[in-house]
Amino acid sequence: MTKSIFMVSLLMGMILVSCNKEDGPPEAPLSKVLVIGNSITYHPPAPEVGWNNDWGMAASAADKDYVSVLSDSLKARNPDIEIIRENVYPFERFFETLDFEDYDYLKEFQAELLIIRLGENVNSAEVEGYNLGRSILDFADYLSDNGKTKVLITTTFWENPVVNSQIEWAAAQQKWTLVDITHLSADDDNMALGEYEHEGVSRHPNDKGMKAIANLIWAYIKK
Repeated sequence: MTKSIFMVSLLMGMILVSCNKEDGPPEAPLSKVLVIGNSITYHPPAPEVGWNNDWGMAASAADKDYVSVLSDSLKARNPDIEIIRENVYPFERFFETLDFEDYDYLKEFQAELLIIRLGENVNSAEVEGYNLGRSILDFADYLSDNGKTKVLITTTFWENPVVNSQIEWAAAQQKWTLVDITHLSADDDNMALGEYEHEGVSRHPNDKGMKAIANLIWAYIKK
């Protein structure tokens, strides 16, 4: 082998090694995901408002709400993945006084990824400074597996500048993944208008809206 050919071969080898180091080994697929939210995430039957189902409110079937659609994508990568969803509505209403120990069972799950999808039920009049943002940070920290849990948080489905500014602030503090879903409610086709007699139920995302939420979240997870 001539000196020039040897040097080219050596250089190519160094480039390949460098690329491999930069790329690193592929990340293992997620095995534990915790989704916390409100009625959009999960709502038990509430006949008093015409909701008689047991899944994300206003979806037409159990496999049509955003958690189920997102779960299908996650399970395609890891069929053995564990996914827990929980309606944490009390946090929205009592974010400054809630006893986090009420959710010990979620902490014990030791999620690898925490998805926070809430905010619609927060009383904006109670938001001042960054009290809501700090409570979101504290709640996420409590549910985290010793700080190892990654966090993804979304904006509210309906327009809410006060709450969204708190969500955005919290995400920026810890460099969480922030997913904007608020624009979806600007299109009535993403809501179940006319499908339910109760206006509060009918303004929830329908199957199309639920799928759009799931797709927006999945676009960040699959990266």
